[in-house]
Amino acid sequence: MTLNVPSEGLEAPPATVSTEFKPNDGLTARLLTIGAGFILLTEALFFLPTMASLRDEWILNRLTTAEIVALAVTAPDSDGLMGGRTSELVRAAEIQSVTILQNDVRLAVMGAAPKGTILDINPEAQTIGRSLSGVLEAYAAPKGRYLRIIGRPQTNAAIKLEVIVAEAPLKDSLLRSTWQVLLASLALSLTIGALIYAALADGFVRPMRRLTRAIARFSTAPTDASRALVPSGRADEIGQAEVAFSAMQDTVRQAFIQKDRLAQLGLAVSKISHDLRHSLGAAQLVSERLASVDDPVVRATAPRLERALQRAVNLAQSTLAFGKAQERPPESELLYLSDALDDAAEEALAGLNVPWQHEVPNDLEIEIDGEHLHRILTNLIRNAAQAITQSGKAGTIRAYAKLKGTQIELHVVDTGPGLPKRVQENLFMPFSGSGLTGGTGLGLAIARELARLNGGDIVLASTCAAGTDFVVQLSAEKDDPAFAEG
Repeated sequence: MTLNVPSEGLEAPPATVSTEFKPNDGLTARLLTIGAGFILLTEALFFLPTMASLRDEWILNRLTTAEIVALAVTAPDSDGLMGGRTSELVRAAEIQSVTILQNDVRLAVMGAAPKGTILDINPEAQTIGRSLSGVLEAYAAPKGRYLRIIGRPQTNAAIKLEVIVAEAPLKDSLLRSTWQVLLASLALSLTIGALIYAALADGFVRPMRRLTRAIARFSTAPTDASRALVPSGRADEIGQAEVAFSAMQDTVRQAFIQKDRLAQLGLAVSKISHDLRHSLGAAQLVSERLASVDDPVVRATAPRLERALQRAVNLAQSTLAFGKAQERPPESELLYLSDALDDAAEEALAGLNVPWQHEVPNDLEIEIDGEHLHRILTNLIRNAAQAITQSGKAGTIRAYAKLKGTQIELHVVDTGPGLPKRVQENLFMPFSGSGLTGGTGLGLAIARELARLNGGDIVLASTCAAGTDFVVQLSAEKDDPAFAEG
């Protein structure tokens, strides 16, 4: 018997790298921005209607002024238009002409129609849509355009007045009002935003800053219990977040402490394995000498000693292999799944007299890391064979594949004794999930790690007294022609 115990030890985990998080005043600025933004949005919704109201009022004022002019000129005791206060109203309103319309008769009261573009407006036919569009037209009004306002005076509904005025004063009035509304809205939005922030500062901003600072302190030293956040006892969502974060701190702190302990344990196991290699080497020499003794008692005892030593070797090798650095990244290659099964079964069943067969098509190709797949299949087939052997009953192992969506499900089925419930609960846990005598439970843990590293997984499909079915999930193309979906 040859003992091959590797002398490499468990690698120590890398040092923890903490990233310092510095809280800032971004939440304050965001609250102010949101408050001011909503006020500005509200003002924007009412802006055009407000401007439309100002425009309609401006137009009615010109029509009223024209009515006063018409009354002043047509009055029996009138001393002339330009001789009284009426002329001041005309100049202030920049009225170009006033005409009375009655029964298809036009009576010029003052002035004449100017040369240039004239836009007709009828206040009686104004709607909300026309008022809003009129504001936009006034903003974009070309220089020198005039407005012809046609409406009925309040004193005599039997006639109509036609008033022609320059549009430039209306445009200037709207622009001035726009700036005034804009500045007032900005001041109002900032004021209300500041009031909103002041109202939320005590109940929201300061508690969030406290929680943020606690997270920053915890990220720099997760194992320092003195930096732990003490919940404030609030009953709202912030209080619930504080309680959840406090519980998470305790969990993470214990995890870091456990990690440090495991790292120290790994170094200790590394040193023990180094010394164990020499002890097992000495035991090998003794067992070989005992095997050559003619004493029947010794000959009967030697095989048991060899098996005990072999179990010790296997345990040391499995422990050291699992404790090394993480598995290398997969290097995918195209290979036939049936060939991979044959190679794995040949190695796994060496020295074990267990019948084996598979029903995988010979032309079924998969793209996966070949070495990883070999280790996965070897572990599964060897576990099944050892379970059958230790049960003392005859059994078989077979494998078949099914296409499920974009995955190949490779079933490895045995007719062994099945897995006890206590084993099922910790099936893929290292050192906990083995149902074999002398087993460590590392085989399935390593196999699942390799499967997940290649984008797949290993699951227990079923287990009972009639046998166990493990499924290896492998990535595949959905239209793989090697076999039909089943």
